Amino acid sequence: MKNRTIGPLAFALLLLVSSVLACKGLGGSSSPTATYKAFFDAQKRKDLPGMKKTLSKGSLAMLEQGAKEQKKTLDESLKEGFDDPAFKAPTMPPTRNEKVDGDSATLEVQGEKSKDWETLYFVKEDGEWKFAIDKTLEELFKKMGK
Repeated sequence: MKNRTIGPLAFALLLLVSSVLACKGLGGSSSPTATYKAFFDAQKRKDLPGMKKTLSKGSLAMLEQGAKEQKKTLDESLKEGFDDPAFKAPTMPPTRNEKVDGDSATLEVQGEKSKDWETLYFVKEDGEWKFAIDKTLEELFKKMGK
C-alpha cells in the first residue's frame, strides 16, 4: 500500500522541484552542467526522447512507476507534467558550484522566482552524466524531514 502512494508523490515532488527551478533541466554527457542544459533544451522543444536520454536509470524507473500508478505511459506523464505553464521559462537559470566526486555530482541551480539555490544530483552511467531525479527527491525528503 505504501508503494502505491510513493510513485505519484515522487512524481508530484519532481514537478514541484522543477517548478521551484522554473522548469530548468539537464542534459549532455561532458559534465553535469552540460546535462542540465541538454535537458532544459529538450524540455523547451518538448523532445521527450531527448529529456529521457538525460535521466538516470533510477530516475526513469521511478517516473515509470509513478506513471503506471496513474494508468499512463511515461511519455504521457512527462508530456502532461511539462506542459504546465510553470515549465515555460524562456532562459536557463543560473548554475554554480558543480562538484564531481567520482561517478556522483551535484550542481546548484537558482530558482527563477525564489532566487534560492537548489542542489540537483547527477550520476555517471555508461560514461555519461545523467540527472538523478530519484537522488534529488531523496535528498529533498531528508531536507523536509528536518
